[in-house]
Amino acid sequence: MAGIVSYSIAAIDTSNHKLVASIPCGPNPYGIARTPDGSKLYVTESGGSAVSVLDTRKGTFAPSVTVGLYPHGVAVSPDGTSVYVANTGPDTGPGGSRTISVIDTNSDRVRATWQAGLAPHAVAASPDGRHLYVTCADGLAVVDTGHGAPRTHLTGQARANGVAVHPDGKHIYVANTWQRTVSVIDTRSHQVVARVRVGKTPWQLAVSPDGARVYVTGAGDDTVTVLDAARHTVLRTVRVHHVPTGITATDSAVWVSTNAASTVDVIDAKTLEVVASTPLGLSTEPSGVVIA
Repeated sequence: MAGIVSYSIAAIDTSNHKLVASIPCGPNPYGIARTPDGSKLYVTESGGSAVSVLDTRKGTFAPSVTVGLYPHGVAVSPDGTSVYVANTGPDTGPGGSRTISVIDTNSDRVRATWQAGLAPHAVAASPDGRHLYVTCADGLAVVDTGHGAPRTHLTGQARANGVAVHPDGKHIYVANTWQRTVSVIDTRSHQVVARVRVGKTPWQLAVSPDGARVYVTGAGDDTVTVLDAARHTVLRTVRVHHVPTGITATDSAVWVSTNAASTVDVIDAKTLEVVASTPLGLSTEPSGVVIA
């Protein structure tokens, strides 16, 4: 497992929850995503307007890929051919960033720059790879990956943070940071079908591989809210360490990076109890986590 820490990536052994390595990377790493085969990790360098590319087999970085200003969110296409990077940039005035950089995973070069909304922040791809969902300062942008242009823009989701898509592609989940809710959006009608009250300052989301649950980090009250994806209701609220941010889920566990406590906490997916916590060092401030 890999998690972002200050100017480095921490590698944790998932079998014993021990920190096994810390690999230096670019300035202010923020988002992290893996290719489907696990051979590469892409890490946004929000302080360097670039993306670090880690070869997981060698444990070494390739040359960084230059993208737009202050890249934050990152996602890999389901077929593994493209990496989508949200260039958050400045979020005010006529010079505000509106771009998504598209990196070709074969060459690790930017092959296209698409338009989204103002100050794009988090990004997720649909399971069929046809659409990209991007949280922006002025709403949720739905981008058609066939021609790289916005299909629609949902202004009711302005200033949201994390975004995730159900494995069946029928619903989008958006973390409304200031409203303390998660919006459940139908992907066909683009209508909100439910708003679920969650923890304070919902930050990021992860959907379980079987699609049964949605997990939401509450950065403002140190919680992970567990949602029933079918009923759009809260199943459990789990207390974790201080300021949980990044989150990812497997069939057996949920992995949570805590920004202020500098840990990666592990929640058992069956019991919904914290079963392990890996300290990363008090100055590391982890922001993302991925299973590699």
